[in-house]
Amino acid sequence: MISHPLAFMRLPYDLLVAMDSRTLHFWLQPEHYLIRIVHIISMAMFFGMDMLFDLGILNRRVGNRLAPVAQLMVRPLHVTFTIAMLSGVVLFFYDPVRIGSRAYLSPKLLLITLAMLNAMWCHRTVYMPVLCGRPVATMRGRVGACFSLALWTGVMVMSCLNSEGVPKVFLR
Repeated sequence: MISHPLAFMRLPYDLLVAMDSRTLHFWLQPEHYLIRIVHIISMAMFFGMDMLFDLGILNRRVGNRLAPVAQLMVRPLHVTFTIAMLSGVVLFFYDPVRIGSRAYLSPKLLLITLAMLNAMWCHRTVYMPVLCGRPVATMRGRVGACFSLALWTGVMVMSCLNSEGVPKVFLR
């Protein structure tokens, strides 16, 4: 049998079983789909705002006009990120064995970590000048925005790949 190319990154099954709590599962079961809806909407809002912000940094014609939009987006960006992360953790602990056994969870978590490290790297030299209205036509700003776009797009791709299994039958 051909193994999945990212199978080496899967979380150990024994660890997933140790984290499983049927009490939490049954407690959250009536609200499970509401939590999923909140997670998907907050994730989509965060991703959309982050893309607009990064594309604004990459667009030289926008220049100083990005500051008012960035100032408007910064709080919702942080709020939606927090909601997406918290709801994602709750969804993971709802059924850690099933969620943790999926092939693309570990790469998704790795990409989230790298995207957060990139945001920390860019915070003072890229994001703060944008919020203050100074142009960010530096190489570091462009590289940081490109990394941000690539990493968060990767997170979304891994999320999509994780949500559905590979078809068992290919229809022609």
